[in-house]
Amino acid sequence: MELWESVVRMVSALGVVLALILGLLAIARSAIGRRLLPLTGSAPIKILADSPVGSRKHVLLVAVAGEVLILGTTATDLVPLGKVTDPDQLKQLLLDPYAPRLAPHSGAGSQEDRQEGRRASS
Repeated sequence: MELWESVVRMVSALGVVLALILGLLAIARSAIGRRLLPLTGSAPIKILADSPVGSRKHVLLVAVAGEVLILGTTATDLVPLGKVTDPDQLKQLLLDPYAPRLAPHSGAGSQEDRQEGRRASS
């Protein structure tokens, strides 16, 4: 009879410990959830665009407190690169962030100019 009493005490003690652990876990999850999820429904910081530059290096277009910032990120640093203040420029970046921004005359020359250069060097 003494064996069953010790088994019952051990199982009940284990149940109490597990209940305490689960209760603390539930409290922690709700506290972390409230802190990470804003109550207003919209995040104060929004990543508008992300472009990889190299291994673990990115350029981000971020909206914070009504401003649009350009940030460079690495594995260890966050570097402010500038601000976008022109609304038309911002629209263009958001519509097609990968479009090349070339001047009207790129200086590369036409195909005829390149052929003339080859003939002159021969």
